[in-house]
Amino acid sequence: MRKSIFAISLYFNCFATALAVANPLNLFVDQCLQFNAIQEIAIPQEWQLSATSHPSLSMNSGNSLVEFEATLLTLNNLNDRNNYYRNFTKHPEQQQQLLNCQVHLADELSALLNNIDANQLEKDLIHRKQNNAKDASTLYIKTIQHIQKQQLSYDVKSQLHSLQAMIRHYFMQDFSFHATKSCALAEIVDNAQESPKAKSTTEANVAHYLLSQTDDSCRQQAWFAYQTRVKPQNKLNLLALHKLKNQLAVQSGFSNVADHQLSVHSLTAAQLNRFLDSQTINIELAPWDLPRELQALPKVSVAPHQSLLFLEQMFTLLSEFDLRFELISTTDNPFRLYRVWLSQRLLGEIYVELDEHTSKINHHRIKQAVIGHQFGQYGLKLPLNLTTVKQHNDVVFIVSDIINQLAKGSPFYYLNHQDISLANQSLGSYWLSAWFVNKLGLEYTTSARVQLLQSFAQQQRIFKAKVALLFYQQADLSNYFLYESSLHKSVSNAFNDSFGVPWPTGADAIFSYQAIANQGISYYLLQWQETLAQLILNETLSSSQAKDIFDVLIVNEHNQAIYDQLSAIFKQPMDFENLLRRINYAGTKQE
Repeated sequence: MRKSIFAISLYFNCFATALAVANPLNLFVDQCLQFNAIQEIAIPQEWQLSATSHPSLSMNSGNSLVEFEATLLTLNNLNDRNNYYRNFTKHPEQQQQLLNCQVHLADELSALLNNIDANQLEKDLIHRKQNNAKDASTLYIKTIQHIQKQQLSYDVKSQLHSLQAMIRHYFMQDFSFHATKSCALAEIVDNAQESPKAKSTTEANVAHYLLSQTDDSCRQQAWFAYQTRVKPQNKLNLLALHKLKNQLAVQSGFSNVADHQLSVHSLTAAQLNRFLDSQTINIELAPWDLPRELQALPKVSVAPHQSLLFLEQMFTLLSEFDLRFELISTTDNPFRLYRVWLSQRLLGEIYVELDEHTSKINHHRIKQAVIGHQFGQYGLKLPLNLTTVKQHNDVVFIVSDIINQLAKGSPFYYLNHQDISLANQSLGSYWLSAWFVNKLGLEYTTSARVQLLQSFAQQQRIFKAKVALLFYQQADLSNYFLYESSLHKSVSNAFNDSFGVPWPTGADAIFSYQAIANQGISYYLLQWQETLAQLILNETLSSSQAKDIFDVLIVNEHNQAIYDQLSAIFKQPMDFENLLRRINYAGTKQE
């Protein structure tokens, strides 16, 4: 038995014995922990460690791929269901059970991939490329190969997760800003018996200080203090994480982490830098002045909508893409079941719950749609009414994301799952969301306040993406002090380019946000996808064009890579150079 599962099994067996009659969650966890990938997943004969290389095997592996996919779905469905339960389970013991399940499934996937011969897989891939490079099975094998290469040893995985957990822990701690006497707010001085200080435990409290403080230098001091609040605790953790990731990059044949991660996205560091520069606009607004600038603008007037009516309005608009929503449940309970059809193809179901006790919008995947194997299932939870800009934006994007995942046209789970697929990321979600905003004509989108927030958020994302890129381009930071001065200058210049003010100790930004540890280089993807979505939307002049874009970008039946999709949409060969030229000169910059 693999060592991480041994301890887990001991824990679970003891815990399960103490439980009374098993409930559905306990039954699920029991099923999860008993799952054995080697026994239950049919590895194609031509991939097995004991296989000999015969070209004829690759020629006849269509049925074996179907069988492999069908049995692999068991593992993937268990993982999706586990993630679904984790969103709703609050009891610590049940949370621990689900965490055990997650670890077990990860170990089983590793065991499965370790039993696939990498050399045999490569030979099969080469053979398929020679016969049909754009066939779905070719991309599927390439994806399996990519996942296999991403597997880490138990020790490395433990180090990585431990460092990320420690970094996350310190970001969750309360923060106290100790102001100088001249920078203390009057309301705090009045209540203080000793040295004055302004205590902030949340971003909201920091924003309150920035809003109330009239002195620019004091606001700047407070903002920098908040940004660098965890640097003393996390500096060594993040540098250790950098060293670990860099070792993995070198083992994979790359000189640094940035080159390693960007190779998956078919980009180079130089290309990403050029894209980020193309999106950089000096908004001439220091972050510590944002609250006061917003206060001077009129508040946004948002027309309230009943959530259900707004949702069904969106469903009606989607008929433009031959999507149809069949209401199955018409009872008075808070759940409504919609069956989703694309023309005559059943995509899956959306369970909608209306909750009068919440103001948040949440959605969860229950099951991924895979053509020929299973329909998709999603849960969507809404408040009774939408009364804020955020609520409207959340509903628009979440519905777009659900449709983007339901409508994928591949018979392989990994090619439909946007977090795994090499062909499909979440660009379709961003394009459909932008299309919805245009169609719905939401009045708040033209508000000066909303536009300022959007411009600021965009430059903040671009700046952070530049910081992540700069950090992970460094090949060796074991002696950080030697590089700190150069990093200060580079990061400060990037900050000045977006906000019109320098950050004298700019390298501190490396330690100021958690995503640099978790998302790393991939942090740029949000800005990349939003920019491409707006570029594509600007090409949409008619309903027929929108339908064609939907089919190419979202359904993507032929599993086209991003540049092939863009070539079909723009009706000319597209590569990075052509794409950047369009971004720069086609009027798509967000002013």
